[in-house]
Amino acid sequence: MCFRWKQMSEDERIIVESDGETGPFVAVGSELRFRAWGGTDLGRKRKQNEDCSLIDPVNGLFIVADGMGGGERGGEASRMAVESIRSTLFNDMNTLRQFAEDSTREHYKKVQQLVHRAVLGAHSNIRNQARSLAKGKYMGTTVTCLIICGRIGVVAHVGDSRLYRIRDNQVRQLTRDHSLIAERVRRGELTPEQARVAPGKNVLLQALGVSPKIELDIGFLTLQPGDQFLICSDGLHNYLVDDEVVTVFQEKDGDRLIPRLISCANQRGGKDNITAIALRVSSPWDSVAATQLDVAPDIFSSLRLLQGLDFMDSAAFLQSGQVKSFIGAETIIEEEQPLEGLYIVLDGRAQVTRQQVWLATYTQGCFFGEAALLGPAVSTVTMRCEREGMRILIFKPEEFRNLLEQSPEIGYKILWNIFQELAISQRDLIIRLTDSIRRRSS
Repeated sequence: MCFRWKQMSEDERIIVESDGETGPFVAVGSELRFRAWGGTDLGRKRKQNEDCSLIDPVNGLFIVADGMGGGERGGEASRMAVESIRSTLFNDMNTLRQFAEDSTREHYKKVQQLVHRAVLGAHSNIRNQARSLAKGKYMGTTVTCLIICGRIGVVAHVGDSRLYRIRDNQVRQLTRDHSLIAERVRRGELTPEQARVAPGKNVLLQALGVSPKIELDIGFLTLQPGDQFLICSDGLHNYLVDDEVVTVFQEKDGDRLIPRLISCANQRGGKDNITAIALRVSSPWDSVAATQLDVAPDIFSSLRLLQGLDFMDSAAFLQSGQVKSFIGAETIIEEEQPLEGLYIVLDGRAQVTRQQVWLATYTQGCFFGEAALLGPAVSTVTMRCEREGMRILIFKPEEFRNLLEQSPEIGYKILWNIFQELAISQRDLIIRLTDSIRRRSS
Protein backbone atom coordinates (compact mmCIF):
# COMPACT_ATOMS: atom_id res chain seq x y z
CA MET A 1 0.00 0.00 0.00
CA CYS A 2 1.35 3.41 -0.93
CA PHE A 3 0.17 6.65 0.64
CA ARG A 4 0.56 10.17 -0.66
CA TRP A 5 -0.53 13.59 0.51
CA LYS A 6 -3.39 15.45 -1.12
CA GLN A 7 -3.11 19.12 -0.24
CA MET A 8 -6.56 20.54 0.68
CA SER A 9 -5.78 23.88 2.28
CA GLU A 10 -3.17 25.54 4.47
CA ASP A 11 -4.53 23.79 7.56
CA GLU A 12 -6.07 20.58 6.20
CA ARG A 13 -4.30 17.61 4.62
CA ILE A 14 -5.57 14.05 4.29
CA ILE A 15 -3.93 10.75 3.50
CA VAL A 16 -4.98 9.11 0.25
CA GLU A 17 -4.46 5.44 -0.55
CA SER A 18 -3.01 4.49 -3.92
CA ASP A 19 -2.06 1.20 -5.58
CA GLY A 20 0.58 0.62 -8.24
CA GLU A 21 2.99 3.37 -9.25
CA THR A 22 2.46 6.99 -8.20
CA GLY A 23 4.20 10.26 -8.93
CA PRO A 24 5.90 12.38 -9.73
CA PHE A 25 5.44 14.54 -6.64
CA VAL A 26 7.29 17.84 -6.72
CA ALA A 27 8.36 20.22 -3.97
CA VAL A 28 10.38 23.37 -4.61
CA GLY A 29 12.16 25.12 -1.77
CA SER A 30 14.37 28.18 -1.70
CA GLU A 31 17.46 26.05 -2.26
CA LEU A 32 16.55 22.57 -3.49
CA ARG A 33 13.90 20.97 -5.66
CA PHE A 34 12.61 17.44 -5.03
CA ARG A 35 10.83 15.02 -7.34
CA ALA A 36 9.58 11.72 -5.96
CA TRP A 37 7.98 8.59 -7.36
CA GLY A 38 6.62 5.61 -5.46
CA GLY A 39 5.11 2.23 -6.16
CA THR A 40 4.24 -1.12 -4.67
CA ASP A 41 3.52 -4.54 -6.12
CA LEU A 42 2.22 -7.82 -4.72
CA GLY A 43 5.01 -9.82 -6.32
CA ARG A 44 4.59 -13.28 -7.81
CA LYS A 45 4.30 -15.45 -4.69
CA ARG A 46 2.44 -13.52 -1.99
CA LYS A 47 -1.35 -13.41 -1.70
CA GLN A 48 -1.47 -10.12 0.22
CA ASN A 49 0.64 -6.97 0.22
CA GLU A 50 2.08 -6.33 3.68
CA ASP A 51 4.16 -3.30 2.65
CA CYS A 52 3.20 0.31 3.22
CA SER A 53 4.82 3.58 2.17
CA LEU A 54 4.35 7.32 2.41
CA ILE A 55 5.38 10.09 0.00
CA ASP A 56 4.96 13.64 1.33
CA PRO A 57 7.22 16.01 -0.64
CA VAL A 58 5.42 19.05 0.83
CA ASN A 59 6.80 18.23 4.28
CA GLY A 60 9.80 16.24 3.03
CA LEU A 61 8.73 12.91 4.52
CA PHE A 62 9.34 9.55 2.81
CA ILE A 63 8.75 6.17 4.50
CA VAL A 64 8.84 2.50 3.50
CA ALA A 65 7.63 -0.19 5.94
CA ASP A 66 7.69 -3.94 5.27
CA GLY A 67 5.19 -5.74 7.48
CA MET A 68 5.53 -9.26 8.83
CA GLY A 69 3.28 -11.69 10.65
CA GLY A 70 1.39 -13.07 7.71
CA GLY A 71 -1.74 -11.92 5.94
CA GLU A 72 -3.52 -8.93 7.39
CA ARG A 73 -1.30 -8.74 10.50
CA GLY A 74 1.79 -7.67 8.57
CA GLY A 75 -0.17 -5.16 6.53
CA GLU A 76 -1.73 -3.71 9.67
CA ALA A 77 1.67 -3.38 11.36
CA SER A 78 3.29 -1.54 8.45
CA ARG A 79 0.27 0.73 8.10
CA MET A 80 0.29 1.52 11.83
CA ALA A 81 4.00 2.36 11.67
CA VAL A 82 3.59 4.78 8.76
CA GLU A 83 0.52 6.49 10.21
CA SER A 84 1.97 6.75 13.73
CA ILE A 85 5.32 8.19 12.59
CA ARG A 86 3.61 10.61 10.23
CA SER A 87 1.24 11.81 12.94
CA THR A 88 3.97 12.39 15.51
CA LEU A 89 6.19 14.29 13.10
CA PHE A 90 3.33 16.32 11.66
CA ASN A 91 2.19 17.40 15.14
CA ASP A 92 5.68 18.80 15.83
CA MET A 93 6.50 20.14 12.37
CA ASN A 94 7.84 23.38 13.85
CA THR A 95 10.85 21.47 15.21
CA LEU A 96 11.70 20.25 11.71
CA ARG A 97 11.18 23.68 10.16
CA GLN A 98 13.43 25.35 12.74
CA PHE A 99 16.09 22.75 12.05
CA ALA A 100 15.84 23.40 8.30
CA GLU A 101 16.31 27.14 8.84
CA ASP A 102 19.02 26.94 11.50
CA SER A 103 20.83 23.63 11.96
CA THR A 104 22.48 24.37 15.31
CA ARG A 105 23.60 21.66 17.73
CA GLU A 106 20.54 22.33 19.84
CA HIS A 107 18.21 21.83 16.87
CA TYR A 108 20.06 18.64 15.88
CA LYS A 109 19.33 17.25 19.33
CA LYS A 110 15.66 18.26 19.21
CA VAL A 111 15.15 16.61 15.83
CA GLN A 112 16.89 13.46 17.00
CA GLN A 113 14.62 13.31 20.05
CA LEU A 114 11.52 13.92 17.91
CA VAL A 115 12.37 11.17 15.42
CA HIS A 116 13.26 8.80 18.25
CA ARG A 117 9.90 9.50 19.91
CA ALA A 118 8.02 9.02 16.65
CA VAL A 119 9.49 5.60 15.87
CA LEU A 120 9.35 4.31 19.45
CA GLY A 121 5.73 5.45 19.61
CA ALA A 122 4.95 3.37 16.51
CA HIS A 123 6.79 0.41 18.07
CA SER A 124 4.72 0.70 21.25
CA ASN A 125 1.44 1.00 19.33
CA ILE A 126 2.14 -2.16 17.33
CA ARG A 127 3.13 -4.13 20.44
CA ASN A 128 -0.05 -3.07 22.20
CA GLN A 129 -2.11 -4.18 19.21
CA ALA A 130 -0.25 -7.51 19.08
CA ARG A 131 -1.35 -8.39 22.63
CA SER A 132 -4.82 -9.16 21.26
CA LEU A 133 -3.45 -11.85 18.94
CA ALA A 134 -3.74 -15.56 19.64
CA LYS A 135 -0.79 -17.33 21.27
CA GLY A 136 2.03 -17.92 18.81
CA LYS A 137 0.89 -15.14 16.48
CA TYR A 138 2.77 -11.89 16.04
CA MET A 139 2.86 -8.71 13.98
CA GLY A 140 5.74 -6.40 13.21
CA THR A 141 7.36 -4.29 10.53
CA THR A 142 10.59 -2.78 9.32
CA VAL A 143 10.71 0.97 8.78
CA THR A 144 13.07 3.20 6.84
CA CYS A 145 12.37 6.91 6.90
CA LEU A 146 13.99 9.89 5.15
CA ILE A 147 13.04 13.38 6.31
CA ILE A 148 14.16 16.35 4.21
CA CYS A 149 14.95 19.48 6.25
CA GLY A 150 16.37 22.11 3.92
CA ARG A 151 19.76 20.84 2.80
CA ILE A 152 19.89 18.13 5.48
CA GLY A 153 18.34 14.69 5.39
CA VAL A 154 17.40 12.83 8.56
CA VAL A 155 17.40 9.03 8.40
CA ALA A 156 15.57 6.72 10.83
CA HIS A 157 15.82 2.98 10.36
CA VAL A 158 14.90 -0.38 11.92
CA GLY A 159 14.96 -3.72 10.10
CA ASP A 160 16.17 -4.68 6.62
CA SER A 161 14.47 -2.23 4.30
CA ARG A 162 17.10 0.06 2.82
CA LEU A 163 18.01 3.60 1.87
CA TYR A 164 20.50 4.10 -0.97
CA ARG A 165 22.09 7.31 -2.20
CA ILE A 166 23.26 7.60 -5.80
CA ARG A 167 25.78 10.42 -6.28
CA ASP A 168 28.27 10.92 -9.14
CA ASN A 169 27.39 7.48 -10.57
CA GLN A 170 28.31 5.83 -7.27
CA VAL A 171 25.81 4.12 -4.98
CA ARG A 172 26.06 3.91 -1.21
CA GLN A 173 23.79 2.01 1.16
CA LEU A 174 23.08 4.49 3.95
CA THR A 175 21.33 2.04 6.27
CA ARG A 176 22.56 -1.20 7.81
CA ASP A 177 20.43 -4.33 7.75
CA HIS A 178 19.33 -5.48 11.19
CA SER A 179 19.42 -9.12 10.10
CA LEU A 180 21.31 -12.22 11.16
CA ILE A 181 23.07 -12.55 7.81
CA ALA A 182 24.15 -8.89 7.78
CA GLU A 183 25.52 -9.22 11.30
CA ARG A 184 27.55 -12.25 10.26
CA VAL A 185 29.00 -10.20 7.39
CA ARG A 186 29.93 -7.38 9.78
CA ARG A 187 31.65 -9.93 12.04
CA GLY A 188 33.64 -11.30 9.11
CA GLU A 189 31.97 -14.71 9.21
CA LEU A 190 30.58 -14.32 5.68
CA THR A 191 31.63 -12.39 2.61
CA PRO A 192 28.98 -10.22 0.88
CA GLU A 193 28.97 -12.75 -1.98
CA GLN A 194 28.34 -15.65 0.41
CA ALA A 195 25.63 -13.67 2.17
CA ARG A 196 23.59 -13.36 -1.03
CA VAL A 197 23.02 -17.14 -1.15
CA ALA A 198 23.22 -17.99 2.57
CA PRO A 199 20.12 -19.48 4.26
CA GLY A 200 18.24 -17.42 6.83
CA LYS A 201 18.26 -14.12 4.94
CA ASN A 202 14.84 -13.23 6.36
CA VAL A 203 15.84 -13.62 10.01
CA LEU A 204 15.72 -10.14 11.58
CA LEU A 205 17.47 -9.16 14.79
CA GLN A 206 14.96 -6.40 15.46
CA ALA A 207 11.78 -4.92 14.01
CA LEU A 208 9.01 -2.65 15.23
CA GLY A 209 6.43 -4.52 17.30
CA VAL A 210 8.44 -7.73 17.55
CA SER A 211 11.55 -7.03 19.59
CA PRO A 212 10.91 -6.07 23.25
CA LYS A 213 13.40 -3.24 22.82
CA ILE A 214 14.75 -1.69 19.65
CA GLU A 215 17.96 0.17 18.92
CA LEU A 216 16.94 2.80 16.41
CA ASP A 217 19.50 3.98 13.85
CA ILE A 218 19.29 7.76 13.34
CA GLY A 219 21.63 9.65 11.04
CA PHE A 220 22.04 12.99 9.30
CA LEU A 221 23.35 13.66 5.79
CA THR A 222 23.97 16.70 3.61
CA LEU A 223 21.97 16.91 0.38
CA GLN A 224 23.44 18.10 -2.90
CA PRO A 225 21.85 18.90 -6.26
CA GLY A 226 22.13 15.76 -8.35
CA ASP A 227 21.64 13.38 -5.43
CA GLN A 228 19.21 10.53 -5.96
CA PHE A 229 17.76 8.25 -3.30
CA LEU A 230 16.09 4.86 -3.30
CA ILE A 231 14.08 3.62 -0.30
CA CYS A 232 12.89 0.05 -0.74
CA SER A 233 11.79 -3.15 0.91
CA ASP A 234 13.84 -6.35 0.68
CA GLY A 235 11.43 -7.57 -1.99
CA LEU A 236 13.38 -5.26 -4.31
CA HIS A 237 16.94 -5.04 -2.98
CA ASN A 238 17.28 -8.84 -2.69
CA TYR A 239 17.27 -8.92 -6.49
CA LEU A 240 19.69 -6.04 -7.17
CA VAL A 241 23.39 -5.39 -6.82
CA ASP A 242 24.84 -1.91 -6.36
CA ASP A 243 25.97 -1.40 -9.96
CA GLU A 244 22.47 -2.20 -11.18
CA VAL A 245 20.98 0.49 -8.92
CA VAL A 246 23.29 3.02 -10.59
CA THR A 247 22.32 1.75 -14.05
CA VAL A 248 18.58 2.10 -13.46
CA PHE A 249 18.96 5.56 -11.92
CA GLN A 250 20.64 6.77 -15.09
CA GLU A 251 17.12 6.67 -16.53
CA LYS A 252 16.25 10.16 -17.74
CA ASP A 253 12.49 9.68 -17.42
CA GLY A 254 11.72 9.60 -13.70
CA ASP A 255 8.27 8.13 -14.37
CA ARG A 256 9.98 4.92 -15.52
CA LEU A 257 12.20 4.38 -12.47
CA ILE A 258 9.71 2.54 -10.25
CA PRO A 259 8.13 0.43 -13.04
CA ARG A 260 11.60 -0.69 -14.15
CA LEU A 261 12.64 -1.65 -10.62
CA ILE A 262 9.43 -3.54 -9.87
CA SER A 263 9.47 -5.33 -13.22
CA CYS A 264 13.07 -6.43 -12.66
CA ALA A 265 12.29 -7.87 -9.20
CA ASN A 266 9.33 -9.79 -10.61
CA GLN A 267 11.34 -11.11 -13.56
CA ARG A 268 13.97 -12.42 -11.15
CA GLY A 269 11.53 -14.23 -8.91
CA GLY A 270 9.20 -11.78 -7.16
CA LYS A 271 9.07 -13.90 -4.00
CA ASP A 272 8.05 -10.99 -1.77
CA ASN A 273 6.04 -7.78 -1.92
CA ILE A 274 7.98 -5.05 -3.73
CA THR A 275 7.86 -1.42 -2.60
CA ALA A 276 10.10 1.48 -3.60
CA ILE A 277 10.37 5.26 -3.45
CA ALA A 278 12.72 7.13 -5.78
CA LEU A 279 13.76 10.69 -4.98
CA ARG A 280 15.73 13.17 -7.08
CA VAL A 281 17.26 16.36 -5.72
CA SER A 282 18.13 19.33 -7.91
CA SER A 283 18.58 23.06 -7.82
CA PRO A 284 15.49 25.00 -8.94
CA TRP A 285 17.66 26.44 -11.71
CA ASP A 286 19.02 23.14 -12.96
CA SER A 287 18.11 21.87 -16.41
CA VAL A 288 18.21 18.22 -17.42
CA ALA A 289 21.59 17.37 -18.88
CA ALA A 290 21.68 15.56 -22.18
CA THR A 291 22.71 11.92 -22.05
CA GLN A 292 26.26 11.59 -23.33
CA LEU A 293 27.16 8.69 -25.56
CA ASP A 294 30.29 6.77 -24.59
CA VAL A 295 30.94 3.78 -26.83
CA ALA A 296 33.92 1.73 -27.89
CA PRO A 297 35.41 2.62 -31.30
CA ASP A 298 34.43 -0.78 -32.76
CA ILE A 299 30.75 0.14 -32.52
CA PHE A 300 31.10 2.19 -35.71
CA SER A 301 32.21 -0.83 -37.73
CA SER A 302 29.65 -3.21 -36.17
CA LEU A 303 26.60 -1.03 -36.86
CA ARG A 304 25.19 -2.04 -40.24
CA LEU A 305 23.01 1.03 -39.99
CA LEU A 306 26.11 3.21 -40.41
CA GLN A 307 27.46 1.63 -43.60
CA GLY A 308 28.59 4.31 -46.06
CA LEU A 309 29.01 6.98 -43.37
CA ASP A 310 32.41 8.31 -42.37
CA PHE A 311 33.48 8.58 -38.72
CA MET A 312 32.33 12.17 -38.21
CA ASP A 313 28.89 11.56 -39.75
CA SER A 314 28.46 8.37 -37.71
CA ALA A 315 29.39 10.17 -34.50
CA ALA A 316 26.99 13.02 -35.26
CA PHE A 317 24.16 10.55 -35.89
CA LEU A 318 24.78 8.56 -32.70
CA GLN A 319 25.12 11.66 -30.50
CA SER A 320 21.61 12.78 -31.49
CA GLY A 321 20.05 9.71 -29.88
CA GLN A 322 19.33 8.93 -26.24
CA VAL A 323 21.24 6.14 -24.47
CA LYS A 324 19.34 3.86 -22.09
CA SER A 325 20.99 1.22 -19.91
CA PHE A 326 19.24 -1.98 -18.83
CA ILE A 327 20.11 -4.56 -16.19
CA GLY A 328 19.92 -8.34 -16.49
CA ALA A 329 16.44 -9.82 -17.03
CA GLU A 330 14.93 -6.36 -17.45
CA THR A 331 12.25 -5.99 -20.10
CA ILE A 332 13.22 -3.47 -22.78
CA ILE A 333 9.87 -3.47 -24.56
CA GLU A 334 6.79 -5.68 -24.59
CA GLU A 335 4.37 -6.71 -27.32
CA GLU A 336 1.81 -4.03 -28.14
CA GLN A 337 3.81 -1.40 -26.24
CA PRO A 338 4.25 1.87 -28.21
CA LEU A 339 7.63 2.20 -29.88
CA GLU A 340 9.64 5.27 -28.88
CA GLY A 341 11.61 5.29 -32.09
CA LEU A 342 14.48 3.42 -33.72
CA TYR A 343 16.31 1.18 -31.19
CA ILE A 344 20.00 0.39 -31.76
CA VAL A 345 21.87 -2.18 -29.63
CA LEU A 346 25.19 -0.66 -28.54
CA ASP A 347 26.38 -3.58 -26.41
CA GLY A 348 25.03 -6.63 -24.61
CA ARG A 349 22.47 -9.21 -25.70
CA ALA A 350 18.67 -9.39 -25.70
CA GLN A 351 16.28 -12.27 -26.29
CA VAL A 352 13.41 -11.51 -28.69
CA THR A 353 10.12 -13.39 -28.30
CA ARG A 354 6.51 -13.23 -29.46
CA GLN A 355 3.78 -14.87 -27.42
CA GLN A 356 6.59 -16.53 -25.40
CA VAL A 357 8.08 -18.13 -28.54
CA TRP A 358 11.77 -17.36 -29.11
CA LEU A 359 12.49 -15.55 -32.38
CA ALA A 360 16.03 -14.19 -32.22
CA THR A 361 18.94 -12.93 -30.13
CA TYR A 362 19.89 -9.29 -30.70
CA THR A 363 23.52 -8.31 -30.19
CA GLN A 364 25.70 -5.27 -30.86
CA GLY A 365 24.72 -3.55 -34.10
CA CYS A 366 21.17 -4.92 -34.33
CA PHE A 367 18.31 -2.45 -34.60
CA PHE A 368 14.51 -2.53 -34.54
CA GLY A 369 11.54 -0.18 -34.31
CA GLU A 370 12.08 1.42 -37.71
CA ALA A 371 8.29 1.56 -38.22
CA ALA A 372 8.12 4.30 -35.57
CA LEU A 373 10.07 6.63 -37.87
CA LEU A 374 7.07 6.71 -40.22
CA GLY A 375 4.38 7.28 -37.58
CA PRO A 376 2.91 5.88 -34.35
CA ALA A 377 3.60 2.14 -34.06
CA VAL A 378 3.61 -0.62 -31.47
CA SER A 379 6.09 -3.40 -30.91
CA THR A 380 5.21 -6.83 -32.30
CA VAL A 381 7.75 -8.56 -30.02
CA THR A 382 9.02 -8.64 -26.46
CA MET A 383 12.70 -7.93 -25.82
CA ARG A 384 14.38 -8.91 -22.57
CA CYS A 385 17.95 -8.13 -21.59
CA GLU A 386 20.28 -11.01 -20.78
CA ARG A 387 22.13 -11.32 -17.48
CA GLU A 388 25.13 -9.07 -18.18
CA GLY A 389 23.06 -5.95 -18.97
CA MET A 390 23.07 -3.86 -22.11
CA ARG A 391 22.81 -0.36 -23.60
CA ILE A 392 20.45 0.76 -26.32
CA LEU A 393 20.41 3.98 -28.30
CA ILE A 394 16.91 5.27 -29.01
CA PHE A 395 16.52 7.57 -31.99
CA LYS A 396 13.13 9.31 -31.81
CA PRO A 397 11.07 10.21 -34.92
CA GLU A 398 11.38 13.96 -34.44
CA GLU A 399 15.16 13.63 -34.20
CA PHE A 400 15.22 11.69 -37.47
CA ARG A 401 13.09 14.33 -39.21
CA ASN A 402 15.53 17.00 -37.99
CA LEU A 403 18.38 14.92 -39.38
CA LEU A 404 16.70 14.71 -42.80
CA GLU A 405 16.24 18.49 -42.85
CA GLN A 406 19.70 19.46 -41.58
CA SER A 407 21.83 16.66 -43.06
CA PRO A 408 19.81 15.00 -45.86
CA GLU A 409 22.77 13.00 -47.19
CA ILE A 410 23.25 11.29 -43.80
CA GLY A 411 19.52 10.71 -43.46
CA TYR A 412 19.19 9.12 -46.88
CA LYS A 413 22.15 6.79 -46.25
CA ILE A 414 20.54 5.67 -43.00
CA LEU A 415 17.23 5.04 -44.78
CA TRP A 416 19.02 3.07 -47.50
CA ASN A 417 20.67 0.86 -44.88
CA ILE A 418 17.31 0.31 -43.16
CA PHE A 419 15.73 -0.75 -46.47
CA GLN A 420 18.59 -3.16 -47.15
CA GLU A 421 18.19 -4.80 -43.73
CA LEU A 422 14.43 -5.06 -44.19
CA ALA A 423 14.96 -6.75 -47.57
CA ILE A 424 17.38 -9.26 -46.01
CA SER A 425 14.97 -9.92 -43.14
CA GLN A 426 12.10 -10.50 -45.58
CA ARG A 427 14.19 -12.93 -47.61
CA ASP A 428 15.20 -14.88 -44.48
CA LEU A 429 11.59 -14.97 -43.32
CA ILE A 430 10.40 -16.43 -46.64
CA ILE A 431 13.11 -19.11 -46.49
CA ARG A 432 12.17 -20.05 -42.91
CA LEU A 433 8.46 -20.20 -43.73
CA THR A 434 9.11 -22.33 -46.83
CA ASP A 435 11.30 -24.75 -44.85
CA SER A 436 8.65 -24.98 -42.14
CA ILE A 437 5.87 -25.75 -44.65
CA ARG A 438 8.01 -28.45 -46.32
CA ARG A 439 8.75 -30.14 -42.97
CA ARG A 440 5.04 -30.22 -42.07
CA SER A 441 4.00 -31.62 -45.45
CA SER A 442 6.66 -34.36 -45.50
